Amino acid sequence: MGPVFKAYLEYVEPFYDIYDFDCWCDRAMKNLSAYALAEDRRGYVLRQSNAIIGFALVNEHLRFRDEGKAVAEFYIQEGYRRKGYGRMLAEHVFAQAPGNWEVAVSAKNHPALVFWEQVISSHTNGLFLRKNDPSFVGSGFLFTI
Repeated sequence: MGPVFKAYLEYVEPFYDIYDFDCWCDRAMKNLSAYALAEDRRGYVLRQSNAIIGFALVNEHLRFRDEGKAVAEFYIQEGYRRKGYGRMLAEHVFAQAPGNWEVAVSAKNHPALVFWEQVISSHTNGLFLRKNDPSFVGSGFLFTI
């Protein structure tokens, strides 16, 4: 999953103030390995013809709630976007752990804000909250499944 995760990091770099991209990537790659070992983290890989085309990382490190699950990272490779793969992966991930969920999205990542609002609204029949918090420059989508 290394090359796809690296592509993801390059994709999200413009949405954050990163001064040392290589150092940031190294830390992110080390953090990725925790998803294979930690009990409170799960990784989901989306494949098409044996190629990894996307992934979702889920943990319990919440920004807006005291307990539940959070989509920590989510990515669909360019060329596979806008074809339903992201929605399919998101819905699969949500189905694995009914309960409280949140998805935090950077305010600068407009495509992700639109995607998550559409997917979550559809998946919950509009029963979600969109919250802002001064400690995070973005929005949190909160919902229960």
